[in-house]
Amino acid sequence: MPSAKELNTILYPHQTDFTGRDPPPKDGYSWDQIKDAIKSNSLHVLRRTDKGQYEYEQWQDKIDRKTYKNVGEYIAFAILQWPDLQDPADSNENSITISQCKEDRHRTIEPRLILRLNHYPFPVQESIQYFVLWSTRDMSLLSERERLDNYLIQQFIGNQDQSTKPLSQEVYSPAAGKKKQWMWFVNPIELRSVATVHHIHVFVRDVDPSEPNQVNIERQ
Repeated sequence: MPSAKELNTILYPHQTDFTGRDPPPKDGYSWDQIKDAIKSNSLHVLRRTDKGQYEYEQWQDKIDRKTYKNVGEYIAFAILQWPDLQDPADSNENSITISQCKEDRHRTIEPRLILRLNHYPFPVQESIQYFVLWSTRDMSLLSERERLDNYLIQQFIGNQDQSTKPLSQEVYSPAAGKKKQWMWFVNPIELRSVATVHHIHVFVRDVDPSEPNQVNIERQ
């Protein structure tokens, strides 16, 4: 009789080699496990389940490769739909092409930022929301850090202020007497499944008001 690991491989075949990478905890990675992986530069230990990886690759296979060269191009133009710099007065006959849009993306003065739930994540505990922040610039650069910090504050702290509408409706409001805390990381190139669109992995949870808003992690 096959083991649970062997059964998963049979039921959910995928192309990603998880050799030497332990499967995720049954209840998902904890906040401290994610934090420790960031701090120790061991992000490779954070992985999808075999089922999750199988579903992600199945989704990739459905992308029309005649229209989109890669997953990143599909995400940028079909899902995020930016930047669309076409004049609204233009007719459909003169609609912008993907190649034109690709060129215009790098001419955008202000970076576009979109926060969305990660729909193909590695599993996390129920107390954590796992987002991806997509952007037209590398927001992890020191030159963009102030803009990034302000965006996340507006998103997560603004969610507590009834006069401030959150940018993403997917963010849960904090529980009574709590506030949001977050931390983020950028995967190294060798771990990126979407290498052609800038993105940051963001994790959010509820904490007591005395806790810091953002967890700043000094990497070893």
